Amino acid sequence: MKLGEWFVMYSAILITALCAVVFTIALCINQITKRLRKMAPSSIQQDTPLIFRKYLFRFCVVSFGTFLLVVLGTHYQNWAPSLFSSPGLIVVVVFSFIVFLVLVIFSEKLNRHIDARVDLLRKDSISRLFRHFLYTGSLMGLTVFSLAGVYVFIVLEDKKFSLDVSLLPIYAAALFLFWLRFRAALIARSSDYAFELIQRQESALPVIGALNPLWKLRLDFAAINRFVFSHLEFFVLSAASLLIASQIEASTRLAKVSGVNVTLVVFALSVFATIPALFMMRVRDKASPETFLWNIRIGSVAALSLQAVLVYFTLVIVFNLHIKYFWIIFMGSLTVFFLNVYSAAYVAENHKTARGLIAAAASSVSTVVHRGMAVGMRGSAIPALIVAGVMALVYITGIVEEKGEDKFLYGFYALSLALVSMLPLFIVSQASAAMMPLASSAISRLKMSGTKEEKRDLMDKFRSLRSVAIPSFVLNSKIMFSALVILIFLVYAQILSGAGQTSLFRYLTQMATLLLGGIASYFLSARVNELVLNLGPVLVRQTRQAFRENDYNLQDKPTDGVDGLWKIANSYITRKILPLFLGTMLLPALVCLVGGAHGLTGYLIGFGFLSFLNGNSWLTTGAAWSSARHAAEVDTYVTRRTAQFEALVQADMVGDSMHEAVAPILASAILVTVIASVLFTPATLLVHEKLRVFVLNFL
Repeated sequence: MKLGEWFVMYSAILITALCAVVFTIALCINQITKRLRKMAPSSIQQDTPLIFRKYLFRFCVVSFGTFLLVVLGTHYQNWAPSLFSSPGLIVVVVFSFIVFLVLVIFSEKLNRHIDARVDLLRKDSISRLFRHFLYTGSLMGLTVFSLAGVYVFIVLEDKKFSLDVSLLPIYAAALFLFWLRFRAALIARSSDYAFELIQRQESALPVIGALNPLWKLRLDFAAINRFVFSHLEFFVLSAASLLIASQIEASTRLAKVSGVNVTLVVFALSVFATIPALFMMRVRDKASPETFLWNIRIGSVAALSLQAVLVYFTLVIVFNLHIKYFWIIFMGSLTVFFLNVYSAAYVAENHKTARGLIAAAASSVSTVVHRGMAVGMRGSAIPALIVAGVMALVYITGIVEEKGEDKFLYGFYALSLALVSMLPLFIVSQASAAMMPLASSAISRLKMSGTKEEKRDLMDKFRSLRSVAIPSFVLNSKIMFSALVILIFLVYAQILSGAGQTSLFRYLTQMATLLLGGIASYFLSARVNELVLNLGPVLVRQTRQAFRENDYNLQDKPTDGVDGLWKIANSYITRKILPLFLGTMLLPALVCLVGGAHGLTGYLIGFGFLSFLNGNSWLTTGAAWSSARHAAEVDTYVTRRTAQFEALVQADMVGDSMHEAVAPILASAILVTVIASVLFTPATLLVHEKLRVFVLNFL
């Protein structure tokens, strides 16, 4: 194929994929808002005051101001003379960060809107509610991934952009989400833990209802923590992965021969393949949980199959590339399917894992805790084996027909293609994972304001939706961790190959910083668990004080208690997480300054891979305990006032902080560390070289 024909096909593929995505997004918006005006007002409109929204708006303004000052200062004060070559680049970078902030605000508003929509449709059939959740997840996934693709396309078209420039707004977005995730996750889980404490200790307070500010804070932040962040973090991961993969591709002969970006072609084909798969997922009202899960999994199978057909036809038949690229992309996407099957097998309520935990709870609390921890250990080992096996096969496939040093480069590029091919399949899992936070919020509202008849008729429906959504919810995090592991290896090899100089301590430094990274991972996860357990009793004391000051009646001013809880939690968390936040940012720079490229790569591997195992373990353990408790709630053989059920409740209290606070925060920390390692390595290595010369002269 001639070079001009390559560009025609390249442009046609990107334009077709973008048009299909825009059309699907418009369809989702139309379905979400359909008939909404004709229905009665939702009770959720008068619910919790939007405390987090006010804080979010203020934080967006402060973040944008800080980012603008850093960018302008970098340009005009020559802090990094090669970072910006023209004012036009500054405009693109700043505008990109503004678009991201708008997307964050839109996500929070969408959460409120969808909650109100579910409240209006709660008496509809399961199949219709599922379609509503499907449209919501599709809207979020397609929007963020299309924006990531458009951003990378603009960056690649302008030859003035370097990787440092293009990653700057991505790094700012990662820091923004890391700080917000810290705050929302800790408040959500601490308020949940405090609510469980107050439910046991205080009989004078109304446990469930509009008069309990702790209940309202718990309900609001739990939905925010589960709904808002997952797709935004994947947006940042996708943009960073596409940029790094494109830079790797530029070093291969493939870029010189074709003249187009194959990475973007694969990304566009993968996103295009997920659109029909989203609407193939259907459920029936009387379907069993097993059938429900398989109907959802049909979407992943269809997306993988359609992606394989499109990639083979486009790359092998049309572009006449080697068939190894088809197998590379197919194996990368197959990783997501293997993780899908595994996550459903381990954390579904109807699986033997949950049933085994229920049986263990009949013995004692310690038994169910120990068994859950064992489940989590297996839950970290199996994804690691899946990812390691696929990475090995992809690397071997990538070096076929390559010679000499090109073997490493093309195996390296093969891993980047596998990463790009698996990321768009997150859209399918996101579509079904959106059920979990929305169904959980609906259950909470039913407990708070529903009548006995409504509870009897509707509770089982939303419990079924929540139970089948747990595997998809866990799958989202497992895809995130798996993608980060591959990205860590890409950055690791890139830093070492591009450094060009040896370190003062070389491999000894690498081993030392590897241990330092592992210690940082364990310390961060332990500290998050401690903060949840420490903040819970503080919120309980504040709730009691609010009721005493108002003579146990907050009916006249129901928002006073929530404001007080927010101020206490906000002040407490700001003091406690600031050292963790700064440490996550500064440690990579410090080890690079002292140990150079080898020190940085050692820290990156130690922190990244141990966080991968650690996060997967917490994720599986917490989700398994949660599934066991939910299954026991409807189990006719387990009564609600027995020691067996109490053991499951206590295990779930511990597990909530693991899979909804520790695991997401670890994933965000890895993302920040990986992007920082790429972005600031060149400047830090220059300082390291001067330090190295000084030490050698001094000695």
